Amino acid sequence: MKKVIALALSVVMALSLVACGGEPAAPAKFKVGMGAVVSPSLRDATADKAGQVQMNTTMAVVALDAEGKVVSVSFDVAQQALAVNTDGTTGDAAAVDTRTKIEKEGDYNMAGASSIGKELFEQVNAMEDWMVGKTVDEVLGMELGENSAAHANTPVGDLAASCTITVTDYLAAFKKAVDSAVEVEGLAKAGIGQNISVKGTAATADKKGSVQVDTNMVGVALDAEGKILWAKIDVAQNKAAFDATGVIDTNVDTRTKVEKEGDYGMVGVSGIGKEYFEQVKALGEWMVGKTVADVAAMETFDRGDGSHTAVPAVEDLKASVTITVGAYLDALVEAETNAK
Repeated sequence: MKKVIALALSVVMALSLVACGGEPAAPAKFKVGMGAVVSPSLRDATADKAGQVQMNTTMAVVALDAEGKVVSVSFDVAQQALAVNTDGTTGDAAAVDTRTKIEKEGDYNMAGASSIGKELFEQVNAMEDWMVGKTVDEVLGMELGENSAAHANTPVGDLAASCTITVTDYLAAFKKAVDSAVEVEGLAKAGIGQNISVKGTAATADKKGSVQVDTNMVGVALDAEGKILWAKIDVAQNKAAFDATGVIDTNVDTRTKVEKEGDYGMVGVSGIGKEYFEQVKALGEWMVGKTVADVAAMETFDRGDGSHTAVPAVEDLKASVTITVGAYLDALVEAETNAK
């Protein structure tokens, strides 16, 4: 509720202030950004217990006012896992629950084990509310303690009554969002959406298997008319390899596709000679000024190669975007629904 009130007041002030001479004042300025932190959790298979590859992707979209105070913040965590067996096989990737922690709500089942009797989504919402109205330094300087041997870096002080989870990755994602933030005018609300998939490939005597989790993320900022002011697209595409006995390689690249920049290596196979980060940047810029419904209705085509099934057929994008965008469009729609 605090976030809604604070943001509503900001919008009202931006729309109602009148400059000298009776002319409307310029729209209020804000900064909006998105960040993500990936933390793998890996366990080798043994004769007694299956191994596991789990990717934990903590996402944040943050909006700041002209004074650098938080007016809106949205967190979520994609936590997907797949079993790895001693015979080099994996569990059924199609059976993995691809909901985020927030989307699971009560199904996440934290309340019973929580010392304050609150679900994870309730605790995250409380932390978001606590951040609104504070500066970046105040948020990142949150006082932390340890409420159990398993939970270090948990809030203390007034937030401890409503949030007892470890917040390390949340704060790191918050900082990344702030560090990447860009200026927009006339912000009404901002949010984040995602589309998640999991893939498992069995190992053989000659070749390692792998578990890959793709967390497609879209952050969006909208004006009072529902038009896009800013959109950022990224994918946490993280993979862990394992051998035919279920021993997992701990060397996992936790950078997102955008963070990899040229290391992603798309230029060599791109028909337009552009890297992935360049293409999603161009796509996000093209979205500005349009409604989410307009963007989601874009015409696409199937290149027929089995992997590029929803490539933009928009004339303005042909020279800058040749990647499949279906998952991004789904995430954009969800981001609008989640926006606050």
